[in-house]
Formats: sequence, structure tokens, C-alpha cells
Amino acid sequence: MAIRTVDVRGLEHSEREMLIFPGIEELKPGDMFRLVVEFNPIPLVFMLKAREEFDLKFEKEGPEEWILNVNRIEKSKANDSTKKEYLKKLLQELKKGSVSEKTKEQVREFLSTVDAKTLGIVEQELIKEGVSYEEIRTNLCEIHLDMLRDSLAANRIEVQSPHPVHTFMEEHKVILKSLEELGRLAKRLKKAGSFKDVGDDVEKLKEISHHLVDAESHHQREEDCLFTRLEKHGVVEPPAIMKMDHEEFRKRKHALYKLAHHHGDYKFEEYKKQAIEYGEYLEKELTNHIFKEDNIIYQICLQVFSPEEWAEVKKECDRIGYCCFSPAEMETHTLDLRAIPPFQRHHKIFEMWDGLKKGGSFTIINDHDPKPLCYQFEAEYKNQYDWKYEQEGPKDWMVTIKKTG
Repeated sequence: MAIRTVDVRGLEHSEREMLIFPGIEELKPGDMFRLVVEFNPIPLVFMLKAREEFDLKFEKEGPEEWILNVNRIEKSKANDSTKKEYLKKLLQELKKGSVSEKTKEQVREFLSTVDAKTLGIVEQELIKEGVSYEEIRTNLCEIHLDMLRDSLAANRIEVQSPHPVHTFMEEHKVILKSLEELGRLAKRLKKAGSFKDVGDDVEKLKEISHHLVDAESHHQREEDCLFTRLEKHGVVEPPAIMKMDHEEFRKRKHALYKLAHHHGDYKFEEYKKQAIEYGEYLEKELTNHIFKEDNIIYQICLQVFSPEEWAEVKKECDRIGYCCFSPAEMETHTLDLRAIPPFQRHHKIFEMWDGLKKGGSFTIINDHDPKPLCYQFEAEYKNQYDWKYEQEGPKDWMVTIKKTG
């Protein structure tokens, strides 16, 4: 077995890519590409896993360096037409709506044994035969995302206010309440025979549609601040799926808003039909979408982005603006201790603490666990502070300190 070691520590991003990607593409079955970097290369891992052509193992995981071993897998050349027929059969099962665990497992097995190139060829053949791209995307991507969610669950990261992910998830809770109301309203509409029967639900639909349209800044922040960054890290497919969902939601939310605020322009039966159609679609699909973002997309972001990137994400989110229902967040300042000489850090921390009002907070970034500082706060400011780890190593630590008393 031939082994090639490539050490890209200290190189610029473009220089890294010129060494990494050609080296991986040139790999022959059975040979190894040994990558040495100074940070966790998890975006590359996700990208290579998606191609299903490589066996990936960490030889070393931090804190100063990561070593990733990449082996190209020898795959048998199965007949593409057989795979096409099998995939078509699986899609027919998935289209039934209620999918059994047995079928899902069959799809997982299929996706784990076919490489990305072959899958693309098979998908194109199915499209030529009349299977819609939407069917393939909706059904296969759901299973793909489920597989990705399972792989992330073991390393799940939780964050607190004012972290951007915390804000996104709190907004999701409000959106979910609106969707639940919309679902109940759609059920009531099915029993109504006239606008008179609908009663207060005419105004209720206006309110719900307003909240859903106002959530546009939520989606924009996700796309501009999270998805774009994920793509730069090489995580492409999951955010692409989410963006396609957003486009579908935008169309229907604006159509629902127009219907709700101009109901006088419609005959009741048309109003009822469209309200139920949009309402049921949004309740089901947007609820599922939120689940995937909370449990997959945000988790990828938390495992991939650096503290510096999260600081930039927060600034960009503030610039874009929030929804009318976004949780009120106290202004938070960031103090990067890594750039400050050790003998000055203590003074800087307590200077910022002394300037806080009750309810205010600041975030420190450090190159080691600042646990001793927590002991000092406990001794001097007992019951007057809240200490929350936003990130715990392996290279950097982020802690948000809030003044509570």
C-alpha cells in the first residue's frame, strides 16, 4: 500500500486546496492519503463521506494537530440498470407516504453501497423515464439527512443566549406555535360552508400569515450567515436542500398572506380550498424543515465554525435584523483574550464586568479552559453571575458571563 503524507499546516486556504484535492483524486484503490492539519477537518470529512468512495479514519484528533487517513475503497462494478431498477422500486415505496423502517433501512444500505457518480447517473436515467427530480430530491434527501443526523447525535453541542444558534432555535419555537395554530385553523375550515361560519378565523389567518412572512429575515440570516459559510467549509448538499425548501416556503407563505389579507377578492370555496392547501402544506413541511435545521444543520455549524466565525455570524445577523417575534437579546461584547498578554487579561475581564448593567453579558475567547476564573467569580460574585460555556476546546474555549444581580 502506497502512503502519501501531506502537511498543510500554516498554508493559505487556496494553497491547502491545491495540495489536498488533487492528492485525493489521484488516490488509487488501496492507497492512503495522510492529511496533517492544525484544526479539525470535519467539513472535508462530510464532503468525502457524501461521495461514498473513501474510508476515513482519524490517526490523531488534536489539540495541536489532526491527522486524517483517507483510503479509496475498491468497489465492484455492478450493473447500472440493476441499480436503476432497484432505486425506482425504493422510490415507489417512499412515495406511499407512510414509510416502513424496513424500506428506510433498504435505502440507507443502497446509499452506502453506491458512489455519488453512479447515483447521479441512475437519477438522470430515472428523470428521463418520467420520475420527477422533486420526487428523487424529496425522498432520497430525507434519508440522506436522517443518516447525517444520526452521525451528529453522538457529538451534539448545546448553546445558550446570546449565541446565534440559540436565537435561531428560539425563533423556531415561535414559528412552530404559528404552524400549530395554522393546522388547527385548516381543520376548522374544512367544516365551514361560508365566511360567516369562519368567524374570527379570517382575522386569525391574517395574523398567522403575517408572522410567517415576517420570518423571512430568519431564513435570510440562515442563508447569508450560516449556509454560505458551510459551503465555504465544503459542506454543500445539506444547506442546498434547506435553501430549496426556503424557496418553496416563500411562494406559499406569500400566497397565503395575499389570500388572508384580500379574502374579499375570493369566493368562499376558492378561499377555503387555497387556505387549507397552503395551511396543511406549511404545517407539515415547515415543521419537518425546522426539525432538520435544529438537529442537523445547526449541529454541523456548531462542529465546524470557529469562535471567530461565530462572532462574525452574530455581527451579520445583527446587520440583517430580526423578526418581530425574535427573543430580546441583551447586547453582548466579545473579549478575545488570546490576543492579550497574560498579565493584562485579568484587568480587561473585570473592567468589562464592572461596565455591565444587570442582565448584560460578555463573551470571552481563550486558548485554555478559564475554569479558575469561574472559581473567582463564585468567590467574589456568588449569585450575581451566570457562567455558560459556548465552546469547550479542543483548541479554543468560549464562555459567556452574564450579570444577574
